[in-house]
Amino acid sequence: FIRMAVKHNVPVVPIYCFGSTKMFKRLQFSFLEYLSKMLRVSICLFFGRCGLPIPFRQRLLYVMGEPIFPPAITEGNSTSESSEEFSRRVNEMHKLFCDELVRLFDQYKDSYGWGRKTMRLL
Repeated sequence: FIRMAVKHNVPVVPIYCFGSTKMFKRLQFSFLEYLSKMLRVSICLFFGRCGLPIPFRQRLLYVMGEPIFPPAITEGNSTSESSEEFSRRVNEMHKLFCDELVRLFDQYKDSYGWGRKTMRLL
């Protein structure tokens, strides 16, 4: 989505939802993890209330950051998706987006009761 935002020169708004990870439970089998790695696709078995795909009741807190605008195009640089300049702009905007998500999490985690938690983006 960052690549598309840079290509079309539109801002992105970082949003984090506290509590969404508690809406479903997940069955963890080592076989599924192994199969997921082999197939390079995520295989996840999850359930909610009564074993159905109905989410558990959970208080959610949505927080929104400031819009992040794509880096400005410098005069005379190519904006094709295969150019070095385009890749640099995508990487720059992606870093800004990730930094803003972590900032949002750190700023509002105490409001949700997650004061001890930390966010790690991979």
